[in-house]
Amino acid sequence: MTEGLISTLPPRPQDATESVTTAAVQSSSSTLRAKLTTLKPQQTIQEDDTVSSGYEVKWLHLVHAEIISVTSAMRRNSRWSGMSVSGLSMGSLGMNMGLRGRENQKDTTYRTQESPLMVGFNDLRSRLATTTDKDSPNIARAVQRLAVAATHCKFVASDSVSDEIVLLKILQVLRIALTSEPGSYLSDESVCSMIETGLSMCCQLQLSEMLRKSAEHTMAVITKTLFEKLRTIPIPSETANTESGEAGENDVILVQVSNIQDDAEHVNLTINHSPTILETEDEVILSGKTIEVTKGKEKESHSEGADDTTLRDDQVQTEALLEAAPPKSYGLASIRELLRVLTSLLNPHDQQHTDRMRLMALNILDVALEVGGRSITKFETLMSLVADDMCKYLFQLARTDNIPILTLTLRVISTLFDTMKTHLKLQQELFLSYLLDRLTPPAFALKPLPFNPDFGEPPRPAVATPEPENGSRSGSPSPSIKSSKGDKVDGATAQGEVRELLLECLGQFARAPTFMVDLWVNYDCGLDCGDLFQHMIKFLTRNSFPDSTYLASSSHMLCMDSLLLFINHMVDRLTIPKEVAENLDSRLETYEELHNKRQRKEILVKGATKFDENPKGGLAYLEAHNVISSLNDPTGVARFLQTSTRLSKRLLGEYLAKPANSEILKAFIQQFDFQGKRLDESLRELLETFRLPGESQQIERIMELFAATYFSTKPKEVASQDAAFILGYAVVMLNTDQHNRGVKGRMSIEQFSKNLRGVNNGQDFPPEYLSEVFEAIRKREIVLPQEHEGQLGFNYAWKELLRRAKTAGSLVISNTSMYDKELFISSWKPVMSAISYAFNMAQDDATLQKSLTGYYQCAILAAHYQLPEIFDRVTMSLARMTGLLDTPHNPADNRDAVVDGTTITVSDLAVQFGKSYKGQLAAVVAFGVANEHGNMIRGGWKPILEIIKNLFVNNLLPGSMLEVEDFLAGTTMILLKAPVVPEVKDKVRQDSSLLSTLSSYLLSSSYSYESVREEPTPEEIESTRCTADCVVACRLEELFSDIRLLEDLPLTQLMEAIKFVADGNSVTKPTKPPTPSKLYNPASVFFLELMISLTVQNRYRVQALWPIVFEHLSDIIREAGSQSVLVVERAVVGLLRLCIRLAHNDDMSKEVLDALDLLLGLPIDVVPEVAEQMMAGVLTLLKADTSCVRPNLNWDVLFALLSSTSNHPEAAKYSFEAISMFVAENGGENVSVENYADCVDLLIRFAAAGAIGAEGGMKQESGQRGKKGHMSKAQASAVERAKKAVEMLYRLHSQTPRLISQSKMSPDLTWSAYWFPILVGLTQQCSNPCRDVRNHAMIYLQRALLLPEIVTDKIPEWVVVFDKVLFKLLEDLLRPEVVQQDLAGFEETRSKACAIVCKTFLHYYFTLLEWEGLQALWMNVLDYMDAFMQTAQSEQLYEAVPESLKNCLLVMSTSETFSEATASRSDSLWNDTWDRINRFLPNLKAEIFPPQASEGGSSYAALMMGVGKNLLSVVGGNESTVATSTPEAPMSTSTADTDLNTRVHQEQETTRTRELHAPQQAEESLL
Repeated sequence: MTEGLISTLPPRPQDATESVTTAAVQSSSSTLRAKLTTLKPQQTIQEDDTVSSGYEVKWLHLVHAEIISVTSAMRRNSRWSGMSVSGLSMGSLGMNMGLRGRENQKDTTYRTQESPLMVGFNDLRSRLATTTDKDSPNIARAVQRLAVAATHCKFVASDSVSDEIVLLKILQVLRIALTSEPGSYLSDESVCSMIETGLSMCCQLQLSEMLRKSAEHTMAVITKTLFEKLRTIPIPSETANTESGEAGENDVILVQVSNIQDDAEHVNLTINHSPTILETEDEVILSGKTIEVTKGKEKESHSEGADDTTLRDDQVQTEALLEAAPPKSYGLASIRELLRVLTSLLNPHDQQHTDRMRLMALNILDVALEVGGRSITKFETLMSLVADDMCKYLFQLARTDNIPILTLTLRVISTLFDTMKTHLKLQQELFLSYLLDRLTPPAFALKPLPFNPDFGEPPRPAVATPEPENGSRSGSPSPSIKSSKGDKVDGATAQGEVRELLLECLGQFARAPTFMVDLWVNYDCGLDCGDLFQHMIKFLTRNSFPDSTYLASSSHMLCMDSLLLFINHMVDRLTIPKEVAENLDSRLETYEELHNKRQRKEILVKGATKFDENPKGGLAYLEAHNVISSLNDPTGVARFLQTSTRLSKRLLGEYLAKPANSEILKAFIQQFDFQGKRLDESLRELLETFRLPGESQQIERIMELFAATYFSTKPKEVASQDAAFILGYAVVMLNTDQHNRGVKGRMSIEQFSKNLRGVNNGQDFPPEYLSEVFEAIRKREIVLPQEHEGQLGFNYAWKELLRRAKTAGSLVISNTSMYDKELFISSWKPVMSAISYAFNMAQDDATLQKSLTGYYQCAILAAHYQLPEIFDRVTMSLARMTGLLDTPHNPADNRDAVVDGTTITVSDLAVQFGKSYKGQLAAVVAFGVANEHGNMIRGGWKPILEIIKNLFVNNLLPGSMLEVEDFLAGTTMILLKAPVVPEVKDKVRQDSSLLSTLSSYLLSSSYSYESVREEPTPEEIESTRCTADCVVACRLEELFSDIRLLEDLPLTQLMEAIKFVADGNSVTKPTKPPTPSKLYNPASVFFLELMISLTVQNRYRVQALWPIVFEHLSDIIREAGSQSVLVVERAVVGLLRLCIRLAHNDDMSKEVLDALDLLLGLPIDVVPEVAEQMMAGVLTLLKADTSCVRPNLNWDVLFALLSSTSNHPEAAKYSFEAISMFVAENGGENVSVENYADCVDLLIRFAAAGAIGAEGGMKQESGQRGKKGHMSKAQASAVERAKKAVEMLYRLHSQTPRLISQSKMSPDLTWSAYWFPILVGLTQQCSNPCRDVRNHAMIYLQRALLLPEIVTDKIPEWVVVFDKVLFKLLEDLLRPEVVQQDLAGFEETRSKACAIVCKTFLHYYFTLLEWEGLQALWMNVLDYMDAFMQTAQSEQLYEAVPESLKNCLLVMSTSETFSEATASRSDSLWNDTWDRINRFLPNLKAEIFPPQASEGGSSYAALMMGVGKNLLSVVGGNESTVATSTPEAPMSTSTADTDLNTRVHQEQETTRTRELHAPQQAEESLL
């Protein structure tokens, strides 16, 4: 090639297009001869207006300018400036023009002519005029020439700067030639030459750093271009691997790595070809060329003639290139060569390669993998190189502590697995295991953790994979530094910057969305792999907190980031559309299938462990679990022993060598395929599966079976089985001899052949066969398992890994959430512990955000996968971090402050929480999680409610959460403090209820001692405001707003948690059973109201909640005597609110009555305090649905409640309204047989409660002149209720016939059960201290006694009327304590009572005539009249008694029984009457019956008869039946049944007993 570029070339900058043009000029001028061509007009090219790319000048002008620039520079050099024209002879020009030349003309040299190189430029100018097509078919040849010119260029060296400028230009030409569009025409040979050129410049230490870096950059660009082409290269078929440029075994184009070594003098790059392939002319030329950059100037002894000869030779060679066929475009062969060369430069055991070369190779490899990593996997020839040598060298480089190399190595490894991990399953397992081993300190160096990183207890136990003896986690080779015992060598743990680089690499893996799930699916569920997922989680959690060893690093945050990425990726997968997820899941194994694999793996691991302890026991265990079909099947056992990677190779060899296991050994060896293999190759394959035992007999046994198996394949070189045995034994001995360090004299091939002379069935083995065996053993030792360490051990382990990789399959990418639940269950405990610790130790917002995001995402996963236990742990952890749980603050120390017109409560809790930034963040997240996923909370309600409790007692809750319903005030607020209310003795309570009356003290109420406390400081106020803002951000009011959306179980758990916290318990410390106290506890009221509110909102699920609520209310009400009255009152209100809600539920009627019964058990001293609210609620209950009160139910409870409050000044109005409504509705049908007695008793109580009106009446009577006394409003209401009760009691008679007909009672008892209570009740009220009530009762008693249906013809009923009703009334009116209540009023009452008794007696007189006890009854009447006369204190009574007696005597005289005519009889009623009357009214007889003449007796008697009839009509009053029946009384008596007296006498005793006991039974029933 001609010399073209001198050292004085000005280094002016050029762009890509200009560089290409310059290179083209240099190559063209050196390869084209000056040939003058006759121009034809049609070939003349008009000036093209086309401009070059990137320039506005025409490309033709640009080329000419470059030619001028180069030739001008050349002429300044004396070598190129001279020119002579002597000896001019005929040339081509003359010949073309038809001139005849001289016959004897000889060739002359051009020593005195212009340089051919300069002529070349002139030729180029002329040829540019004839360039017709840019897309010429000669483009391929032109680009090929360009590559040859650049890679085979020689030039005279000058100074180093100028030389490097030339080399830099060459690099630019190489780069542009390959990356431009015509670069696709380059052949594989040209590309390899360019690669050698570029790599050699990268490695020359003599060159400046700038040039080497430029060369490296150029190689990166070339590499990028080459690997981008992989996307367009067709994938070769399996049967035609050599197509598409793929190099085969015999036609591989090799770039000699030896030419890229550092050399102080030369750089030699050659291209070798297989001699079996016919070389093209291009290849012949290229194969002999070298690029030499010779330091120093060439010797002056070289003549110009020699240079010219060289130029002419180059011209000839160039012409040959022109005539050659266009080369085939480069493809897979050159790409593989580049990959092979770069990989070979990584070999850490090749001492010829420096670290600088490895750095260069790593940089270029990273570019290759980034550009074409995934495309590489399509080509088996490339993948075999990557999976074997590249991975092996990279993993070994990863052990270095050289930071630059380690950094680049880890980057390349990360890129490698990111693009090819599906094809590098076991390689990834190996590297990750190495990372974990390198980063984990030895067991003795582990320090206690500040948190518990242990795994939880998932549904299935985790697989505890034992560490294999080779130190690997899964049986794969590990590049970790290990001792012979498998322990890590001291100091092998990565420290400092190395540790951070390794962790960053691990974090790079973790950034893959499916990294963790891929670990679990491919390794933890892989039968022959380790539990990488579990090891990874354990490592990350153990190293996610700062250690004193690594305080200056951020390694703990790298681990934490990896953990959080794991959680984040699981959350992201939840958003995969359902259709996409189903499509992905259909391509993957189901969870059940993987779970079965896990179980089988557990069995295999445990079986391998047992085998190592006791082989027979281990195999028996495996047989029991169906891993081995039968121990009697040697083939099945052998197959398992051969395929299992978890068994100890040493123990396996000992087990197989035992005589008892000869059949298993035979089957084991027969599993191998020795067909067509040399004996040493077969033996190597066998001995790599187990460790050969040390005893000679065992070795002999194994070798015998091996020889038999090998000889069965009929090898040509081995004549007998014995020959195979001897040769195999000899190979074992040769292996020891050649590679044992203790052997000094090594055996030669001659000695080896001599030892085997004549053993091949009497003949010798073929010499070439023995030579091949000898060389194979000498060069590569048969490495027995677990026998070597270091590089030999690693090589053996690597070979095992590649063998396993053939059957391991591809790594499955599991971009699905199908397995995430299992992963989350397996890892949540250590992950949560690490996150919690990171939060507590965080000192910046970034770490806090990461931690809280981790908490939130864990909550999302727990909620999505229905894992309430985990969700509760998240909630509890967040609650603890708020600092609001176990607070010792005393709410009594709170102070109020007014800020911007708003009163706020400053407390110690508010101040501390306002200063806690972490606590506020945790609170917002905790309540946000609870709001979003309330259905997942179970036990987590307790810490949430405890926080709410502490906020409440410090007046930090929103006001809407303090509103409660009230029967009296409608809606009121919960009191935070019980105000001191002065006690007023002997004063009726005037407030409507305890809660509503005290509501004015809400929130702002303060104790008197607060006035002397210090005012809160501005800092405390600001902290309190921060706390208030945080509470607003927590949205506490939304927590229970949609409580109806909660499912049954979480709702029940919430209610139990409310009861737990309301009872004073805490989740942070054990508490004793709460002791009831009368001190007001606002928290108890708050949670009580919350419980009631939640139950009311869920009335359709109240049956599930009722037991919890009722138990809590029962505890309060049963201990009401020792509880605060406010708490008891709210419990009563809440209970009745629930009863109202349950009123419409027929199934809950029993619970309603149980609730009312519970209220009945309130202590007597508590009832007055809660009576008003209680009865208002009962009334509301009855108004809501009286149908809940079923007629067949026990009414004792309801009426007992009403009765207990009949005397209460405020509650009585609700009670009376309730009973009035009950009696009046449905036409009185609500009154039933079961509740009649209770109803009567209740009305009597209300009537008796009117006695309170006696005080106002007495004041009115004793009032001073001019001052009129009056009753209070409460007294007037009580009197009015009493009068209405009397009237209602009387009107019950209308229901009596119906009740008697419905009653199942004996007819003899019905009167006493239904009529008698009415009479008794009215009689009792006739002695009521209140005058109005007495008078009202007198009227209705008289009406009741004269009712026609009240008394039948049964004598006992008449007796009861007088003995138990009338006489009882008279007795009461004779009692001084009764009369003293209203002296004046009771005189009038006595007068009326006397009249009623006499009227009643007269009303039934003629009926009683038949009764023999009439006389005794009449005597009792007279006795009471006498008593009244004796005790009378007013004229009114003195006059009333004689008048009443006169009326009775006149009426009685109309009967024959009471007449003077009967005076002669001993039992004469006449005589007894007057004897008794004369004692207190001696003149009465004379007044009524004055003495008359005998002749006028008849007329007087007739007169008195008429008077008696008139009096009788007066006594009867409005009862016309009495007046009309009186005249017929004698006739009725005379015509009575003759058996009447007989019946009375026969049943006298029985009748008297009934007369006495029936009323008592009725009274007892009433009471």
